[in-house]
Amino acid sequence: MLTPRFEITQTDEDVTIIVHAPYANIKDAEACVDGTDFLFTATPYFLRLQLPGKVEENDTSFGSYDCEKGDFTLRFSKVNKGEHFDNLEMITTLLAPPKKKSTVIPNIEVIGNPSVASVDISEGNAVADSGNNWFLPQDNFAGNSTLLVNFPKYGFANKISGALTAFEAAWIKEIIDLPTPDTTLETERKSLREQRELSDFSEEHYMADLMQSDCIEPCITYTPEWDTLKKDQIAFNDSEVDLLKELPNKEYLLDAEDVQKLSLNLVDILYASCYNHRTTLGDNTSESGWTINKLSSTLCWFQNFTSLDEVITACFRRSLCYPLYRNWELSLKVFEDVKQVLSLGRIYIVKRFCEIHNLFNTSYEPRYILNQLYIKDFLIWLQRIPESLIESLLSALSNINPNKPSMGLDLVELETAAYSVQEEDFVIENTIHKMTDDIEMMSLNGAKEEKPKNVYHVNQKFFKYLLSSSSSSDSSDSETDSSSSSSSSSSSSLDSDDLDNEPK
Repeated sequence: MLTPRFEITQTDEDVTIIVHAPYANIKDAEACVDGTDFLFTATPYFLRLQLPGKVEENDTSFGSYDCEKGDFTLRFSKVNKGEHFDNLEMITTLLAPPKKKSTVIPNIEVIGNPSVASVDISEGNAVADSGNNWFLPQDNFAGNSTLLVNFPKYGFANKISGALTAFEAAWIKEIIDLPTPDTTLETERKSLREQRELSDFSEEHYMADLMQSDCIEPCITYTPEWDTLKKDQIAFNDSEVDLLKELPNKEYLLDAEDVQKLSLNLVDILYASCYNHRTTLGDNTSESGWTINKLSSTLCWFQNFTSLDEVITACFRRSLCYPLYRNWELSLKVFEDVKQVLSLGRIYIVKRFCEIHNLFNTSYEPRYILNQLYIKDFLIWLQRIPESLIESLLSALSNINPNKPSMGLDLVELETAAYSVQEEDFVIENTIHKMTDDIEMMSLNGAKEEKPKNVYHVNQKFFKYLLSSSSSSDSSDSETDSSSSSSSSSSSSLDSDDLDNEPK
C-alpha cells in the first residue's frame, strides 16, 4: 500500500484533510475518524494519522473529490470548539500509530546499533522493528553487545558503532576525513581535525581571495531566500512532503547532554548548508553535496562539540581551508545566515535538511551513508523539538563574536603582510605612471627649441629609480656593486652637469 501525500488545515471549529491520491479507486474509497485517529483507504492507498486533538463526524462534515487534481477533501468537526491543534505541518509526527498503553516498563528502541531494531526491557528479548525488518535479531547478540560497548560511536546522538566496517575504505575516504572511524576514539577527533586543517590551509589562496575580492563580492551581496521569507508563509512543497511521509516515526530517548550535542551539530550542519546556498547564489551545483559534507565537522569528522564557540570556530576554519571562496567577510555573512534560518523556526530548518538529504542522495559519491547516519534522524527529531529550544539556541548564538586570532591560522599576520605588499606595489605603480606621463610630455614638447625645465629633473628621477632598483636586486655580488658604483658616479656627474646647464 502507498502512503498518499496529504495536507491539514484548521479553523476554530473544523479540521480539513486534503489527501492527494490520483490513482485511487474511488468506488472503494473510505474515510473515518475516531477521536484522534483518522483513517483513509482507497486502493492502492492507505493513510492513518494520529491528530493532536479529537475530531468527530457530524452533520457539518463533508467530503469531495477533484478528479483533475486527484485530491480528496475531507472536513471534520473539532470535539472541543476553539481548540488549537499544534504541529499539523509536521508530516512525519502525524503518521505515528497510537501508542500502546502498558502498566509495565515501556519498550525502548535501541538506535545505537543498526544490527538491532529494538529491545524489550520487560522481557529481555530482541524484537524486530516493523520499519527495519531486514535487521534480524541474532542468537549471539548478548555476547556481541558487550564487545560493542567500548567501540567508538558516531551518527545521530552518537549512538551508532561498527556501521562502516562493511564498506570499502576507499569509499569511506570519499566522504569522511576521519581515519578509521570505527576504531579512532572520539576524544582524538578534534585534534586530528585541527591538525589536518593546519596542513590544508593555503596562505596563497586566502590572500588571493582577500586582495581580489571582486569574484567574491556577488556572494556577499546576494540576498538569500530566508531574508525575504516570513515565518507564517513557510510550508513544505510536494517533494518535501513525499520525503517526510516516508520517514519512520520514532521517539528518541535523549538526556540533556544528548540534546545539547544535537543542537550544536545542528548549527554546524546549517552553517555548511547556508555557505553552499550563498556561494551558489541559490542554485545548487554538482559540487553542493561535497561542499556541505566537507564544511561540516559533524558529517566529515563525526565530531561532537561542547560549546557554541567551538562550533563556530570549526565552521569558520573549514570555510577558510577547503571551498572555492575563502574569505573572512563571506564567513561572517554565512554566520548571519545561520541565525536568520534559525529565526524562521522548525519548518524552515526541516526544509533545509530536506535539501541536504536530496543532495546527498543524488551525489555521485556514496553520501547516502550520511543520510542514514545523520540526516534522516535529524529530519524526524526536528519535527518533535519545541520552538523554545530553537529560540534559546538563537539567543545563545547572538552572543558569539568570532574573531581572526581565535582561528589559529595567523590570519591577522597574513593580512598585514598582504596589505603591506599592496601598499608598496601601489607606490611603485604610481611612480611609473608619473614617469610615463612626464616622458610623454617631453615627447610632445620635443619640437620646441627650448626644452622645459622639468626634463632634467625627470631624467634625474629616472636614473635614481634605476639605481635604487639595481642596487637592491643583488647586494652580495661584488662586480655588480662595483658596476653600480661606477654607474652611480657617472650618473651623478651627468645630473650635476645637466643641472648646471639648466636654462635660467
